Amino acid sequence: MSQDAATKCATLADGMADVASWFRNGQDWPLIAPAPRTDWLTLLRSSREQLCAALSQCSRGEVETVLRARLFHRPEVSSQMGLVFDRPPAVLTRIEAAREIMTVGWTHPMAAHAFAIAVLDTQPWEMPIMRDLPACPEHVMERYLAWLFVRPVYRALGDDARYVAWLPEMLDWLRAQVDAPGLRARLATVVNVIIRLLDIGMVIYSDVQVRSVLDARARLVEAMTRQIETLRGSDRGPAATRPADRRIRLGVLLRTILKHPDPVAFCSQFEHFDQERYEIIIYSQDLVDRQCEHDIALYQRLFRFVSAVRTMNGLNVQQMVDRIHADDLDVFVYSYAATIGASPTDLLVSSRLARVQILMNSYVPMSTGFGSFTHVATVRPAPEARASLLGECREAFAEIPRVLLSYLPFVAQPPVRVINRAALRIPANAVVLYNGGAVDKIVPVQLDAWVRAMARISGSVLVLAPFNPGWSGVSGATNLHALIETTCRAHRVDPRRVIVLRELSPRDTHQLYEMATVYLGTFPHGSSTSVALAMQAGVPAVTRRSPWLRGTGDASIVQSIGLDELVAADADTYVDLTVRLATDAPFRAQVCDKMRAALPTAPFLASTEYGEALQGLFDGLAHESFGYPLPLDASSAAVSDVVTSALVHPAAA
Repeated sequence: MSQDAATKCATLADGMADVASWFRNGQDWPLIAPAPRTDWLTLLRSSREQLCAALSQCSRGEVETVLRARLFHRPEVSSQMGLVFDRPPAVLTRIEAAREIMTVGWTHPMAAHAFAIAVLDTQPWEMPIMRDLPACPEHVMERYLAWLFVRPVYRALGDDARYVAWLPEMLDWLRAQVDAPGLRARLATVVNVIIRLLDIGMVIYSDVQVRSVLDARARLVEAMTRQIETLRGSDRGPAATRPADRRIRLGVLLRTILKHPDPVAFCSQFEHFDQERYEIIIYSQDLVDRQCEHDIALYQRLFRFVSAVRTMNGLNVQQMVDRIHADDLDVFVYSYAATIGASPTDLLVSSRLARVQILMNSYVPMSTGFGSFTHVATVRPAPEARASLLGECREAFAEIPRVLLSYLPFVAQPPVRVINRAALRIPANAVVLYNGGAVDKIVPVQLDAWVRAMARISGSVLVLAPFNPGWSGVSGATNLHALIETTCRAHRVDPRRVIVLRELSPRDTHQLYEMATVYLGTFPHGSSTSVALAMQAGVPAVTRRSPWLRGTGDASIVQSIGLDELVAADADTYVDLTVRLATDAPFRAQVCDKMRAALPTAPFLASTEYGEALQGLFDGLAHESFGYPLPLDASSAAVSDVVTSALVHPAAA
């Protein structure tokens, strides 16, 4: 009977893995992304119940064998496939039983059973850490660590705070495992899993302070680099003294230089730098990308002001660090922060790479927690927000006047498909609330505000375009629909009023701005690019003031053209502002008139002026950090003086 149960478990696990693959890759959506097929959900839930029942008939050794199945190799089935939203009483009872066993740890005779149940029913941050890792079989240990690193699903208000509170405990426990004598024989396995899979990037979508998480991540990375020589540079970093007659040598790490809009943005930011003062080097993980668009004219433009390109492909961390150290950089700019974890890129930038090391990134505009960084670039914060912003940083602020980023004016391209109200079956007179942010940004606190606004706007429709070929595909669709369902039900709004669109090309999304009444900026993590595009399309954007660096970009864009009235103080006033813009036609017309008048001189579209201001920032950093003379011309000196005075360290706040 036991062998039959083990075979059944393996078969069910493989079947669930296949269904999970269908969810990720097999949905053929014409335009609207529908709720997941009922038969798939039924099959997935039924298989889970059968698998849990069969596991109870297996010995510990048999369960450990079952854990080799594909389903547990990628143990995100519960969180990614919507099962975390499906917790009837029987599932809750299983979770409690598993929690008691996992508290004891791997020495408990039912430990493997409890872990398997946890993978199927819950999320790691909801369960106790099984601390006695040396007692865990090695192949199960890899599965367990992979499960700990599964990206969380925020199902309800407050889940983000609970996840952020759990992370420092988990990361410090990981650090202890890296240093543990009892795991010395498995150290390479532990570190390899951490490097490949650790991704705590969902903290950027939490509405709480995350300083403790970043500090814990830094302690883990420090332990890894201390234990393994190839994870750190072979020398100590930049030379103590620099040649006095040399230009400022500035290195910028980009993800790729052959993918729009990355090189376009880079050109608009740095091509105006004075080449008699600056020598610019690009470092890149990849020259090409799956969304690559070759543009010879753009590359010619790029190499008119770039001195050299260094690729990091095929290099280990030590070789990457040594390659950058060989250039003896004065300033290193980290413009590629796709994840927060312990990837080779994270390990690279945890080393001191230059005399000035600065984070300047739109996707993760926040402190790294690494002691290697001297500054983080940010828009100059409002006085009332300065204390909380500084509280998240160990770096000094390098403040850019008015806006954090500058964008090129939007130029519409021929769409791949026609998208209009008729195609989406939206009445001509309906209020359309639109957001085009990535699916990860649609967290409970954000969706709750949107649905509350819908409840107060009769006949309104919320259109979401959360899937983009350059993002995470459609893997979050199941959870998004479940979150929409629960949130709408809580506020008595028909979930059919929320339209979720399929994966769209950026060439198509401009049509969505044209049909929108109000653009909904995201919080706690901002959506600066979308806000800038909405305003260029003549659509007013609602934003929220943020106490966190990751949420300051949206407000800075609308405030840069004098539209302070589009910045809400909190979620409640965000809802009120959305309702007013949607229902008060004279107010909306007044805002739109003011916006159109200001756009021709908008700082977030003034790439030349922005580039000059950015050089002023780096002039100030170079002067403050290693005594490089400020430019003699009055205009640049004025900019440099302004920015130099804005280099604020947390201790001085």
